[in-house]
Amino acid sequence: MKAIWLGISLALAGQAASAQSEPHATEIWRSETVERPEAVHVPVGSDWAYIGNQSGEGEETDPPGQGYVSRLNLVTGEWQGRWAGGFDDPLGIVSQNGSLYMVDDGQHIVRLDQETGEELNRWTLESDDVFLNDIAIDPDGRIWVTDTRGGALYGLVEGRWRQLLSGDPFTAANGVEFVDGWIYVVCSGGVGNLVRVQPDTLDYTVLLTGEGSLDGVVTDGRGGLVLSDLRGRLLHWSESGGVVVLDGYEDEEIMLNSIGGTPDGRFIFAPHWASSRLSAYQLTYPTTSD
Repeated sequence: MKAIWLGISLALAGQAASAQSEPHATEIWRSETVERPEAVHVPVGSDWAYIGNQSGEGEETDPPGQGYVSRLNLVTGEWQGRWAGGFDDPLGIVSQNGSLYMVDDGQHIVRLDQETGEELNRWTLESDDVFLNDIAIDPDGRIWVTDTRGGALYGLVEGRWRQLLSGDPFTAANGVEFVDGWIYVVCSGGVGNLVRVQPDTLDYTVLLTGEGSLDGVVTDGRGGLVLSDLRGRLLHWSESGGVVVLDGYEDEEIMLNSIGGTPDGRFIFAPHWASSRLSAYQLTYPTTSD
């Protein structure tokens, strides 16, 4: 694992940025120590990156309980391959106040202790018409969860589920993230929408449409977003710069699932479910003059 984190540690030491007009991504390593990784999350203020592994073949015939969470220390390089286990199909992961919240098997939200991996709570929304996929939490503690099968956005507050938004433009709603006072939702299934939602009024604006099959969305730490396209593209979006393709895997057919990143947007971790790989990127951005 030393070879894996070495690139991160060197990059954290800092590099002189060259003049550039748009964001740029450099792949600094690619690992095969994961099994069917679907999502990555780096909590604010933490040195750890958490990776959800679905393991198995990703089929309904897989035995239950094969899924697990790994974590990588981005400073020391310590790798805990099976930090927490016994899950069916780990999906989106988010954190708040020392807890991880993870979607499992399309119908559960599991709360874990961020340090020990102990399961603290579990909430279930069981319906053949619902497939819970990704999760976000706002500063008020409201949990936002996408339903990819039903094309909807759900809320979970004090253990109670509520469908908040559904239908077009939330068809195949997949990734969700809270950024700078807004909830951002991306849609897969060839829909390719990026939708911005006001959390209190639920008013929304469609920012992108037809942009592939979007899976993941994370902040770039400076008002923009980094997006992942299941077809194998890593993207950057901002209101001023639009969409920039940072990297692409279309020819490798390894997929690009629910990305995670450091809160400052400098490092992005990209899980490749189909090929059981995990990539790490360093991102650089145009400098702004005062």
